[in-house]
Amino acid sequence: MYSAVGSNTRKNYYVPLQNNDETPSFTKRCANAPMHRAVRILGRKYALTRTGYKFLKIGINVGPPSYVEIAIGDNCGNELTLSIETWKGLYEQRWNIQNCLRNHCKGNSITVGPLTVRFRTIENAKIVCLESFNVRLMMTESTILFMFNLDKCIELAFDQLVGIVEKVDTKFTRFSNISSTVTDAKDIPNVICASDYFDKNQLLDCELLAAVFCA
Repeated sequence: MYSAVGSNTRKNYYVPLQNNDETPSFTKRCANAPMHRAVRILGRKYALTRTGYKFLKIGINVGPPSYVEIAIGDNCGNELTLSIETWKGLYEQRWNIQNCLRNHCKGNSITVGPLTVRFRTIENAKIVCLESFNVRLMMTESTILFMFNLDKCIELAFDQLVGIVEKVDTKFTRFSNISSTVTDAKDIPNVICASDYFDKNQLLDCELLAAVFCA
């Protein structure tokens, strides 16, 4: 079950999105895509389209404080990230979303926390728009329905990840303390690896070192 521990106190964070390549009238503008600076480790990534252009991810956003984060994004670097509460709320609206798609509820909307779900038709294709402030993510009917099928995967991954968030913060603090004693930045990875706090047999240690201290 979804836990109320750890990352659940974290607010949603959004990075503006371009329309995706599922939308019939879309013209790619990857060169203009915003850069998302989040560093996530121990994550899982699920392709939402055949080409893998659009995806759903869950991982630990490294802090401190670290927290579990869910992201819907594309290969141009565009992302919509949300808390577990918002994801769960969106999933619980799946039947209403399906009914609106089936009945062509153009102009109708569904509110899920900070998200507004709107429905459009573009060149005879049913489109779902996820909106929040100046952020809009457009998905085809088949893509959003497939995404909902991944809810159990997200639930299990969340329960596993939220249990090690505190350990991530502890490791991050220890590695940061070590790095602060190193004069030459390029020596930081080697010094951390040589310390008693680094365990080469732990994926957490290896990903944290590579993603944060070797970047």
